[in-house]
Amino acid sequence: MEILLILIIVAIFVSVLTGNLGYVLFGMSGFLLLTSGLLVLIFIACGVLLLTSKWKEAKFVGIDLPTEGSKYKVAFYSVDGEEIPCLFPEEGVFRNRLYREDKTYHVLVNKRLGRVFDRFAVATCITGLVSGLGLGFIIISMYFL
Repeated sequence: MEILLILIIVAIFVSVLTGNLGYVLFGMSGFLLLTSGLLVLIFIACGVLLLTSKWKEAKFVGIDLPTEGSKYKVAFYSVDGEEIPCLFPEEGVFRNRLYREDKTYHVLVNKRLGRVFDRFAVATCITGLVSGLGLGFIIISMYFL
């Protein structure tokens, strides 16, 4: 949050000192393009992890913190008798409807990482990649207008 405040103050100084708002808009679009690129890289890495994972049947066990220092709770699945946490945080909005202990789910297990990708994690990877590419495309197309 402090970084955002500093960026706003710098943008105001640049626009006042130069008298041109174009520099600020160019800098903001460059920052958004960099953010979009990083988003795409993260979700391409997640896509590679998805492609190297194997489909397994799993039973939902519960929701808990994966380690003591973690801030976000994740879903745990029992795969072949072993409890494995999900890579992404759990969906807290409709927890009772989305995660049911009486159902068997198909998850992607990545043994090297020691994590699973449930259906919500797969949807997050796909949505993140598409939105990162879309944001980058929109920003680049604005340069050519």
